[in-house]
Amino acid sequence: MRTINVNVEGDYESGCFTMFSVRLESNGISLPIFLTAKQTNLAIYFDDAFEPILGLRNILLESGFNINQTIEIINGDDSEDQMQFVKDFNRTSIGWSEEIQPIKMTFSDNKNPDNSNIIMESCGDGYTFTIFTETNDQTPIKMMNTLKLILSQD
Repeated sequence: MRTINVNVEGDYESGCFTMFSVRLESNGISLPIFLTAKQTNLAIYFDDAFEPILGLRNILLESGFNINQTIEIINGDDSEDQMQFVKDFNRTSIGWSEEIQPIKMTFSDNKNPDNSNIIMESCGDGYTFTIFTETNDQTPIKMMNTLKLILSQD
């Protein structure tokens, strides 16, 4: 089984975790992914702090990755609830062992990849996740290449 580190960053205030970025890392290679306001607000809409990255998590699990998830609170209230939240969600999830599926990655505009977002899709159940590239310092092409290295089958 392959393991990927998923570092989730956000704020914890008044009993609520607000995620704003995630960093994927494997074999010393990492990629920051900054969430949009729309993605972040999915947590409120679905009343689930991890809804913004549910598609990403399912894609990784379906492709056979074990996920070593860590929570990093950037601004917090240091309450007992915050400490319990971090304790509860710093964990490892075991990837699926049957029918491991490849991950399809495309640009939202193949004719102009440098002005595109990256769309990830599991080839099994069709989970999707969009990496919005506008807020990242790297070009979408470089981000895609880094993502391929992180997700390589080696």
